[in-house]
Order: sequence, then structure tokens, then C-alpha cells
Amino acid sequence: MASENIIVYIDPTQLTAQKGNHYSLFLAKMVNGQFTVIWQSKGPVATVGNPSYEYMNTFQIAVPNYEVNYGTVTVSQGSVTFNASGLPQTMSVGQSVQLDANGLFGQPTNTGTPGEITIVNALAANPNAILLDNAGNPIFVNTQSGMDIGTATLTPVDTYQIWFDNYQNTGTIIAHNVSNAATVTFAGGSMSQTISYNSAGQWVTGPLSTSADFASVGSAGAVGDPVTVTVLATFSVALTTAAATYLLSKLINKFSGGLRPTSIQTSVGSVSLTIKFQGSQARQVLAAFGTDKFENAVNAALVLAKQDTTSGLQSESWSLSEPSVALSF
Repeated sequence: MASENIIVYIDPTQLTAQKGNHYSLFLAKMVNGQFTVIWQSKGPVATVGNPSYEYMNTFQIAVPNYEVNYGTVTVSQGSVTFNASGLPQTMSVGQSVQLDANGLFGQPTNTGTPGEITIVNALAANPNAILLDNAGNPIFVNTQSGMDIGTATLTPVDTYQIWFDNYQNTGTIIAHNVSNAATVTFAGGSMSQTISYNSAGQWVTGPLSTSADFASVGSAGAVGDPVTVTVLATFSVALTTAAATYLLSKLINKFSGGLRPTSIQTSVGSVSLTIKFQGSQARQVLAAFGTDKFENAVNAALVLAKQDTTSGLQSESWSLSEPSVALSF
């Protein structure tokens, strides 16, 4: 199952202030045009089974399967009105499905576009594409224009709200009008987005900028390993068991030039891969080349992994986040 990933960075000054106010970090999803129910609540103090929010936080939201179908244009002849529709097909975001000349869907394949559902249509008469939820309830019917012969796309749109406020439980109704909230929308394309709460208490797009002196960090060996560089890869479709197992056990061997990660994290069914670099070599590389070296190393390793026919990654594509740097002085 695919997932939408929202990465939230919190400036250290604001992290201290928000925890000092005993504020929680909340996530809500827009349903029927409104944010009404808290989907996730992360408090200022970690408890058993419920970690608190920290400098870097990731909300991984499972995207349910959808159904696709079509309806033909209604035709009236005298007192008889006729229309028709097909047998719906279940599929995931990022997949593609064939609709043949007889009006039958084939089996979905992982050859679509990230964030979209693709129908390759061979049925004449411009049928109207229909998107349904996994319970068969219509979400969208394209009544404006039917599908031509060829490729048609449907793009589910998901919008989320993130904010700080007084504590409330997950699943409860939002108590009042929310102020100073961030809004994140997924409408095709990348399945991962990054936002930050900066030192001025403003939500901005992208990771926090760092003012660290990388040259001095590179010579700071006496204080241990103060630097962790993290790169997040987001895949076009959910990882199979074979792909996830390969990434966890063999990807590290695809890194060259001595720059090797200290941690690789993913799971079956996930669309994200978290790769961390830490230690004296990471400090030296950061000081000499900046963060681009880490992003390039991850991409090169994934390219080599995809070329390995045993990796299960042949139908995958991916996007990489800007590397984040955490300092622990």
C-alpha cells in the first residue's frame, strides 16, 4: 500500500518553546472540504508507545486502494433510456491499468505515474472515467469529457493540516478554530513533502536551513560524532517483500568511494527509505563537499540496485529529499 509522507522540521528554539508551553503537534485531513477530526496527536513528552515530536518528524499516511470504472453516455430513444458501466477494478496510486475494446479492465501494473491512477483506454465512444473509494463509493466522475483512445489519468487530492495547540486525543473533534497552521496538499507527483517551523514561528516549505560551519564540524572529532546526515528516498509504488529485503540487506554494498551509511530503514509496503550517515567520515565529507555528496551517493546506489535483476526494483522510480543535518553539540 502506498503512503504519503510529510516530513516536519522544528527549529530548536521553537522546539523548546512549544514543549515549554505543553503544546502538542497535530495532524488532520480535509474531509468534505473541512478539517474536523484530529488524525494524529503528538505530545511534548514521550510516553510508552507514543513518542513526542522532536527536531525531525515524519507522518507516514497510508493511502488506501481505490476502484476505477467507467460509464457510457446516456442515450434516449423514445421512451427507453440506456447507459452502461464496467466491472470496477481495484488499484493503488501510482499504478496503471488497461481497459480493452470490450470494456474489461486488466490487472493493474506498477508502471504508472507517482500520485496518479492511469487508465490506458481502448474502449471507443469516449466513456466517462469514474474514481471510487475502496468501499465502492464514487469520489469523482469525469462528466466534462470522456476518455479518448489512449492514456487517461485520475489524480486523487489529499490535503492535510499541521499545527501546535493544547493537548487533545487522536480521533477527537478539533475544539476550536485553528490558527497558524500549515497546509500540505498531495495532488499528483511526489508522495513526500517537507515543511518546517522556523525560529520566527512561521511554517515554510522545505527543510530548515542550517547555519552550521561545516569546516569546523569536520575537525570536531574530539567531541565524538556530532553530525547525522539523513536522506529520504520516496518510491513510486509500495515496496514488495523482495525489494524491501534487498534494500535492507544489500543496498549498503552499492555505495562506493568509502561513503557508506550507518543506518538504512524501510519496511514491506512502505514507499520511503531513510538513509543516515554518521561518524568521522560523514563529518569530513560534509566539511569538504556539503550535503550534495550524500544525495548523489544515495541516488547512485539506488541506480545500481535497480540494475540488479534480483532487487525487485525494476518497476520503481524515486525522488530524494534534500539531505538534513542534525547537530548534537
